[in-house]
Amino acid sequence: MGSVFLRGDSWVGEYKDRGKIKRVAFGKKGIVTKTLAKEMLKKKEQNVKLGQYDMLDARIPTLSEFSEEYIRHIRDIKQNRSWVSALHYLNRLKSTFGDTRLSQITSKDIDDYKLARLREVKPATVNRELACLSHLFNLAKRQRAFWGENPVALSKLLPEHNQVERILTRDEEERLLASSPQYLKPILICALNTGMRKNEILTLKWTNVDLENNVLTLEHTNTKSKKTRRIPINSVLRKLLLEQRLKAGSSEYVFLSSNGNPYKRHDSLKQAFNGALRRAEIKGLRFHDLRHTSATRMIENGASIVAVSRILGHADLKTTMRYAHPDDSLKEAVESLSRRFSDSVTDRFTDKHQFEN
Repeated sequence: MGSVFLRGDSWVGEYKDRGKIKRVAFGKKGIVTKTLAKEMLKKKEQNVKLGQYDMLDARIPTLSEFSEEYIRHIRDIKQNRSWVSALHYLNRLKSTFGDTRLSQITSKDIDDYKLARLREVKPATVNRELACLSHLFNLAKRQRAFWGENPVALSKLLPEHNQVERILTRDEEERLLASSPQYLKPILICALNTGMRKNEILTLKWTNVDLENNVLTLEHTNTKSKKTRRIPINSVLRKLLLEQRLKAGSSEYVFLSSNGNPYKRHDSLKQAFNGALRRAEIKGLRFHDLRHTSATRMIENGASIVAVSRILGHADLKTTMRYAHPDDSLKEAVESLSRRFSDSVTDRFTDKHQFEN
């Protein structure tokens, strides 16, 4: 005899089918009553006894099967560069859910997955994997390959205690560059002088570089916002690019790996970057922090928030505002009132003094 229970805000039935325990979602509480869910489960069990298996369920793909469609969708139709990361996350998810039909993955399964993964990685990593899985379920529903509730949405993502953004000091920068292999050093310099993301740097082609007008053009297919972005080339980067041009030979890419090939792997640079950090005795720094460092330095040197936002490619100005120092801004704003008040009082005092004399 099976059982009906609440999982999140939906009724779920658990029953035995051909020696295996299976679960099926019957609908949200409030729309479906527990009594109705029990009746639906009873009917399901009767069908199983009679050998009348749900043919509709049999047409629902497994995670491995629909993963191919999902990757094809975001890579070829959406033309989203994140498909490489998605492929990495799905390969991990398939080790747990690969042979399971989408209709048989429940929020309880997602909860169990969280607990297992948290023994190995940080909450942020688990959330990236589950966010990918959630997007896959949403696509499956739109394509009518799946009709149930999105189990990731029911389970919800984990709370994250986000790492404080780390800013590289000038001394650390010198040590890091001195400790980096020759093929890594130009990439780090580019990151610090443009605020570009790692993937944007590694996919940069010579057709994106205009040394005559000193500007880099990042194609929309390689930016997170899916919008073309232009970044001015400063004197440091210009000198670097001229040197890279001599090394590049016939390659269409600006930056090449240690073996002279373009970067392709999901975790490209990870080993080399971590090795350089270790030799430089720098802790708690991620490659993405070079972007934070670049943005902070631009603002500290007087660049406007709007200009920095455009260079970084932020869709919302609020995202860039975190690089400003709000305490200093507030002090400066109040101090400006003080100066105006002081000037006004001084002028009135001078006029009054002259009148009395």
